[in-house]
Amino acid sequence: MDKYQLFHQLHHQQKGFVLANAWDLSSAQFIQAAGAKAVATTSWGIAASLGLADGENISFQTQITLVKSLTKHLHIPLSVDIESGYSNDPQQISQNVLVLARLGVVGINIEDSDKETDTLRSIEQQCTIISEIRKVLNENGFGSLFINARTDTYFVSDSPFQATLKRAKAYQDAGADGQFVPSITNIEHITSLANTIDMPLNVMAINNFNSAKAAFAGGAKRFSLGSSLYDLVGNTIKTSLTQMEN
Repeated sequence: MDKYQLFHQLHHQQKGFVLANAWDLSSAQFIQAAGAKAVATTSWGIAASLGLADGENISFQTQITLVKSLTKHLHIPLSVDIESGYSNDPQQISQNVLVLARLGVVGINIEDSDKETDTLRSIEQQCTIISEIRKVLNENGFGSLFINARTDTYFVSDSPFQATLKRAKAYQDAGADGQFVPSITNIEHITSLANTIDMPLNVMAINNFNSAKAAFAGGAKRFSLGSSLYDLVGNTIKTSLTQMEN
């Protein structure tokens, strides 16, 4: 079984899986040493580690440099958070993804937020992007790369469930392999969404929602830790220093 098959299989096993997110090589190696079957990057953590805010404030070249280091030293599948693709042009985004695919990445997260306008892209625009990514990957022998379509509806919409459902169905038809909905915490919403779409649902740990068990019971197949480990490391350092000083 190759890394692509393993990564897809993790999303379709009876029990969901926890996906830990790294921000540099050392954190990724710690995750791998802990026995993780796959690892992902966190754009928030990468940006924060460089003193920057999230939101494509790190360059795509910085992403490439990190991914080269990760794929060189890791033996488990790697998925990369590419935020909104570092462009609004579907062809440019698909070429960015192709660069990562050639480095050995087995999956990506692609957001539907527009970093220039700070709004959601239209469904049509995002579907064009996903379709173009899938087309370019297929044409270049990377058709098994996992496209995780992120929607930020629970951050911005007054009726997030219906908005999410509409987008999820459209993204599925456009060629996405999974649906990522950060900030969804309502178990009934998770269950309804998971039962309606025909692809695995990915949710994320946040302050008031940190139970992978509850998410899996609701129907989610992937529970991403997001920036949780980065925050935990920071809090551990603060606590340790405070205890030493007292």
